[in-house]
Amino acid sequence: MTNRFLILAPAGALLLSGCNTNLLQSRISEGTIEYALSFPGYDPNGLMAGMLPEKTMLSFTEEKQVAEVSAGMGLFRTTMQVDNEARFMDYHMSMMGKRLVSHLKPRDMDLFNSDYGKPTILYTEDIDTIAGYPCRKALAVFNRLEQPEIELWYTDRISMNEPNWFGPFAEIKGVLLRYDVVQNGIRMHLEAQRITPGKVDEVKFQPKGDFQAVSADVLHFELGEVMGTFSM
Repeated sequence: MTNRFLILAPAGALLLSGCNTNLLQSRISEGTIEYALSFPGYDPNGLMAGMLPEKTMLSFTEEKQVAEVSAGMGLFRTTMQVDNEARFMDYHMSMMGKRLVSHLKPRDMDLFNSDYGKPTILYTEDIDTIAGYPCRKALAVFNRLEQPEIELWYTDRISMNEPNWFGPFAEIKGVLLRYDVVQNGIRMHLEAQRITPGKVDEVKFQPKGDFQAVSADVLHFELGEVMGTFSM
């Protein structure tokens, strides 16, 4: 999420996992990305270590994206439905029978990105291949001394309009395939493992009618309560 704060393909779909030249020159505009999640600095022996999520799935078209995360053995779930063109996010959270959604606009995003401060993006000439896609590296350097820099690896081989507009790395025009996010003091590392082009079911982008609508402030508070549990 991105910040995200913060997760399939039809039979026979091409799985891009190699470094073939033709694949590296191709571009896709619809499909899914599976990210592995890890938590740098988190005590593996912590009380809640076994409840942390291990992956997230991002489904996307050129104008829309949906990120899904499940933690606590499925007891805690978030779904972020993002419309890149209309510039809004419907952020869903469900836990222990509580089902909340907040309709977030650009003005709400500072609240959810408050762990960062304002980053300066430094572009480098470093390149790598992640999940079969060529990526370039940028560095996010923050104006808070306690916030270490973050490596941002992004690709231009996935066609998505302003994919990072809602997060602290909005300046990056490519799709992030390896990066960190910080929420409520917890640092999470995401790295794409599998990218699968193919038609995404439109149902993923449709409104969910069984969630209680709440303000951005209420959702932020509820998320903080949950993240505080994982900090134990």
